[in-house]
Amino acid sequence: MKRPAPTSWVVIAILGAAAAITALAVDMTLPALPDIARTLQASPTEAQLTISAFLIAYAGAQLVYGPLSDRFGRRPVLVSSLAIFVAASALCAAADSIDMLLLGRFCQGVGAAASMAIGRACIRDIYGTKATGAMSWVMLIFGVGPILAPLLGGLIVGADGWQGVFICLLGIGAAVWLVIFLFLDETNTRLNPDATRAGPILRNFAMLGRHRLFLGYALVTIGLYGSLFAMLSALPFILEARLAASPEDIGFSFAALMVGNGVGAFLSGRLSARLGAVALILTGSTVMIVSTAAMMAAVSAGAAGFAVYVCPLFGAMLGIGLSSPSLYAGVLVPFPTIAGSVSSLIGIIQFVSAAVLGAVAVALVDPAGLNLGFQMAVQAALAAFAIAFVVRPALRRLDRPAGA
Repeated sequence: MKRPAPTSWVVIAILGAAAAITALAVDMTLPALPDIARTLQASPTEAQLTISAFLIAYAGAQLVYGPLSDRFGRRPVLVSSLAIFVAASALCAAADSIDMLLLGRFCQGVGAAASMAIGRACIRDIYGTKATGAMSWVMLIFGVGPILAPLLGGLIVGADGWQGVFICLLGIGAAVWLVIFLFLDETNTRLNPDATRAGPILRNFAMLGRHRLFLGYALVTIGLYGSLFAMLSALPFILEARLAASPEDIGFSFAALMVGNGVGAFLSGRLSARLGAVALILTGSTVMIVSTAAMMAAVSAGAAGFAVYVCPLFGAMLGIGLSSPSLYAGVLVPFPTIAGSVSSLIGIIQFVSAAVLGAVAVALVDPAGLNLGFQMAVQAALAAFAIAFVVRPALRRLDRPAGA
């Protein structure tokens, strides 16, 4: 079977679908968190740990997948990891205790870990320094997952309970595995035989740890994705406590929020050539700060209803969608020979910080959501500071235009 050319829209669609596995595995389970807590006799914090366990495993596995993809190629790593995801989804569906579910979610995170990180590396392989536009389209396709996932998850939980969510994820994972196996060609034409050796890996990571541009993007990552996963983790419990929301209500609310992410990714693709990465990330993080401040102001004034949370947090998600493609493209461009390792390391930073800050958000959750709004605003401010005062000066020292 002849596979499509690397630059075809089919490959972008495949990589977008692979990236969406992560969003589906997280966002489909959000409406299920209160039901998991009730049926497995777990606390809200223990139920949230099903998200954190997934994210921690997801982050750690990228430490392995990135170098493996630099050494052996992107395609075999994607195929192998998605097979693990399918098996782990079956384990989650069969769980009869919170401990067994946590184990299944950890294994599911290991299986999903290559989908986004290696997909980003594939885009870097194909498009080089012009990756932002293609990355925006991948993120736009990826954005369909977060829109449909909570809606679908809420409907499944309402009809069949939380186990049905993982049965659905099993089927989706198997379908994406088959498409990649049949239609995705290898994109890494510069296989690095030293990529899996411990010495070069540690030297690469040590180099990145000293690289001001990488460190700046790492801070942006912590700010943006700390805000995102604080919201994803805490908001279901806020909506249930404040508004007596059902799983379907929570699913519809998150679906509406994720439309904001898709709109932001679409705008990023249209504006990337004109404004550049720095301006887009600074604009996106500023939109997040203003939006979360609006939510806190409305709650403090005594306003009630779903719109109090959904409308301003829609703006926060738009800011994340606006920023993310530029973040991913910007951090990969300076490191073409170790793109897999760079993508993996930024993924580790992204999901470890998301797991920790998501758990913090649930531990500090209040029924009104003021603590969540404050946490999101502070983390968005960190992203704005890093892009303006760390990344932009580093780009200037590299003789790159500040908007590149």
